Amino acid sequence: MPLYIKDDAIDRLARRYQILTQASSKTEAVRRALQRALDEELAKPLLEDIAVAFCRDLKNRAGQGVSALDAAGDEG
Repeated sequence: MPLYIKDDAIDRLARRYQILTQASSKTEAVRRALQRALDEELAKPLLEDIAVAFCRDLKNRAGQGVSALDAAGDEG
């Protein structure tokens, strides 16, 4: 399926990327750029994973705080 770029600015970007990456064609340059962008997005952690890690960290910190308070209470 052919790729038609109708925007001159986008065409210039694709040609510059083609030259910089030594892609065999403008279509190949666009494919590489899109694949790279997609890989970067897929490598980002999911919001769910970030939230779970945050909760675990918070729980660990809270547990450490309680232990320190218990130890201080035993001394005094």
